[in-house]
Amino acid sequence: MRMQIIDPHVHFFNLAEGQYTWLQGENPPAWPNLEKIKQPVSAEQLVESTDFELVGLVHIEAGFDNTSPINELNWLSSHLKSLSFKAISYNQIDAPAEQFNHALSALAHSSLCGIRDITEGDDAVRLISPHCINNLNLLATNKLHFEAQFDIENSEITKQIIYYAKQLPQLQIIINHAGLPSNLGAWQQGVELLAQHDNIAIKFSGFELLQLTSEQQAACFNFLFNHFGQQRIMFASNFPVCQVNTSYSTLWHCHKALCSNDKIWHNLSYANAKHYYQV
Repeated sequence: MRMQIIDPHVHFFNLAEGQYTWLQGENPPAWPNLEKIKQPVSAEQLVESTDFELVGLVHIEAGFDNTSPINELNWLSSHLKSLSFKAISYNQIDAPAEQFNHALSALAHSSLCGIRDITEGDDAVRLISPHCINNLNLLATNKLHFEAQFDIENSEITKQIIYYAKQLPQLQIIINHAGLPSNLGAWQQGVELLAQHDNIAIKFSGFELLQLTSEQQAACFNFLFNHFGQQRIMFASNFPVCQVNTSYSTLWHCHKALCSNDKIWHNLSYANAKHYYQV
């Protein structure tokens, strides 16, 4: 029997109907194998591409239409009808309260379980906006997650995320892509602080875009495991972006190789994602 997995960080692209200006506009990312990323893939094809049994996934907003992100959720309902899924959509986290609330109301959908607004690099300053705490409180009130995509080594922003975690203990914060480690010393300091708060979890993914060796990636995993434990870490793929340097199935085998026993593997590849996202 194949081992079951739930993938909590997947993107599907509908380039014919969606906008995806970041991917098919004038300045697409300078990634290798970009054409492979842009290939249309169905849920069935993804399931068949691995020898693990993919039983559910979480779709992360991919820029289908940021002016009306409900369009992406509606498309997903038909595209993923054969697979159990939940969805993270887009809303501007530093928007004025009325704007944020209106946009959230427009996202009413059975698959919605959280919001992501990418705040990497210089965009992280938006997380310091006085509007953020009210918007995050609204997410918590609606039992929606905040998917935080920022650089953990940015100590000012890490402290701000910790402030939100303390002020809003009912808010579930899930950090994307391991907090984008680069400066490993500063990253480790941030991880130690973030892990002290039970309403913060983290996904181990996104390393295809980070300049770390396989040994450094394994060291990052061990450090996360020692601090977050096996209940608050989730393995994820970042498909199809992972294909810049590996296949979907190979990536999951690499994840499994990091686990010292089957219980850890089960929690990080299945049980934790099921718990946090109710897939």
